[in-house]
Amino acid sequence: MTAPFGDSLRRIRKPENLIVDLSRTLVPGESSFSGDPPFLVLPWHRHDVHGFATRALFLPEHAATHVDVPQHFFENAPGVEAIALERFFGRARALDLGGLPRPLEETLLRKLNVAEGDVVLFVGNPKLTEEDAQALLACGVKGVGVEAESIDEPPFPLHRLFLGSGVLIYENLTNVACLVGKEALFFGFPLKVSSATASPVRAVAIILSSEGANELP
Repeated sequence: MTAPFGDSLRRIRKPENLIVDLSRTLVPGESSFSGDPPFLVLPWHRHDVHGFATRALFLPEHAATHVDVPQHFFENAPGVEAIALERFFGRARALDLGGLPRPLEETLLRKLNVAEGDVVLFVGNPKLTEEDAQALLACGVKGVGVEAESIDEPPFPLHRLFLGSGVLIYENLTNVACLVGKEALFFGFPLKVSSATASPVRAVAIILSSEGANELP
């Protein structure tokens, strides 16, 4: 961990910083992606029988707010548990593409202060193109995220471009608009499941006070 990022992490305890929940609630019976099985919650132990309660979860990898990793599309690529933890957090850059020229270009993204190592989050379902993806890759981003159930549609060219370059994909986010124009840190840690192609995450962002924002890496 670099010293500037360590300084930023210490500043997240400041009371003026705002934590934004970017995660959707896992609701039993709902399926987050068309064709996936629904999320199920099964009672296992009961208070009136065992003196305590537990529940068993039937949880698709891509349920609700989740992160896709390279093994989702590339058989020999690393699964969730093999990816370094620093890949799952970084400086957040939230963009609302309404009114911006399309396709995106690297020069435009850099004018918007998108830089290497950022996690770029998009408001809504921006319907990114392959040209948009190439511009983001040229900036060296480590992650991208959308509020839609998927960043693209079959045959999934954006999944292949991003995951093939080691860029993680967050889907089914919410509240991204709260981050537009703000300096923030993003955290989206997965469950440490062996050989998983994806994992649900509790994605959050911390909007930094002006003091903390001035010393972001």
